[in-house]
Amino acid sequence: MKHDESYIFVFTSSYHGYYIEELFRRHKIQCTFRKAPRAIGKSCNTALYIHEKDLESANKLIQGAKISYQGVYKSFRKEDNSLEYTKVNL
Repeated sequence: MKHDESYIFVFTSSYHGYYIEELFRRHKIQCTFRKAPRAIGKSCNTALYIHEKDLESANKLIQGAKISYQGVYKSFRKEDNSLEYTKVNL
């Protein structure tokens, strides 16, 4: 994960993830499409990683597209350098 991509949208459908990735790119929101971390998604979940500055715009685009996501998580590094995830209510 890139250092400043601290928010993760998790989707249960790869199709939804690909669709939203393209929507973000058309609106100049940088994102990375990958498998969701096991700590927050089951083995088949996909995720879009975005920057904090784009969180509000990204959520508005998803709501406008009427695509549901499983959850939004904030990731951060703990002192032992492991990643921890906290669910965010938007």
